[in-house]
Amino acid sequence: MQSPAPTSGWVKNAWYVAAWTHEIAPGRIHARTIIDQPVVLYATSDGTIVALEDRCPHRFAPLSLGRLEGDHLRCMYHGLKFAPDGSCVEIPGQKLIPAGACVRRYPLEIVGSWVWVWMGDPAKADRALIPRSLALDDPAYRLQAGQLDYDAHYLLIDDNLLDLSHLSFAHEKTLGLDMPQWADLRPRMSPLDRGLRFQRWHTGHRPRGFMKKLGEAIDVWTAYDFLFPGIFLQRTVFYPAGTAERSGRREPVDAGDPLFYRVDEQAVTPVGPRASRYFYAVGTRAEDIDSNKLERLFAVTTTAFHEDKTIIEAQQRLIDREPERPMLGTSLDAGPTHFRKMVAAMAGSG
Repeated sequence: MQSPAPTSGWVKNAWYVAAWTHEIAPGRIHARTIIDQPVVLYATSDGTIVALEDRCPHRFAPLSLGRLEGDHLRCMYHGLKFAPDGSCVEIPGQKLIPAGACVRRYPLEIVGSWVWVWMGDPAKADRALIPRSLALDDPAYRLQAGQLDYDAHYLLIDDNLLDLSHLSFAHEKTLGLDMPQWADLRPRMSPLDRGLRFQRWHTGHRPRGFMKKLGEAIDVWTAYDFLFPGIFLQRTVFYPAGTAERSGRREPVDAGDPLFYRVDEQAVTPVGPRASRYFYAVGTRAEDIDSNKLERLFAVTTTAFHEDKTIIEAQQRLIDREPERPMLGTSLDAGPTHFRKMVAAMAGSG
């Protein structure tokens, strides 16, 4: 299996999740780093979120250390002031503003509750390339969100999400409780534009806790799309026993209303060569859970994600000791291997 970092560098022509919409508070300046590039975010008076290069062109001071003056952002090193489009509108003590006195404005879109920033050629920034995720306030669902910062390359986190066999071991007391099928059964994998789709049935699952009311043994359908740079959109659907067989162990057909419908949406954003940010939301249909049970579901999920973080950061430290040492490949690696090849091709093409 190939090394954890693509040799061809970052993929620039792509949308990256920079923040949750609720993070961008009015009147505040927010510093982010995406694919090793500094970005500053803020909201204008009409609520429009702006993404600029976090670097004043004068002496390269971070604009995130500046101050907002209405919809403008002033550098607090020598006072240059910039409009939301990145143009310089004032240089103290100087009337002439050079043409080069501007900062890059990045294309930005809001989809669901994520703030997406395009890091490449603005002419290629196609909103249609952004995966469709749920808004946290969608009335049809109850969702709760969080995020984690990793000291690890983003592709190691992608590997983790592309191969869910680890649930049987890394999460044996949380998300993988009593579900050895995660490691024993291989999912059906199919290609997507900029990603992969995974589908599988787990039969004979015995629910625990507040899920016991679903039955003693049920069938569970899991399907998720995994899209560049690390967008994980999964639906886990619980059905009465026998549904998998009636569906030919393929996508449920005429299966009726499910017993329970779980939503998991995650986004991995590369920060730097050994740093990543991981956004996640978990929940269900609104009728499937109350707020107290959602808190319990979210707590278990967050505990599991900290289990991932512990392993992946330790993995990164060992890789850094011998970066050229190859990993042993197994049949579990079909997803990660295919995705890494896709990323290398994207990086090579810009």
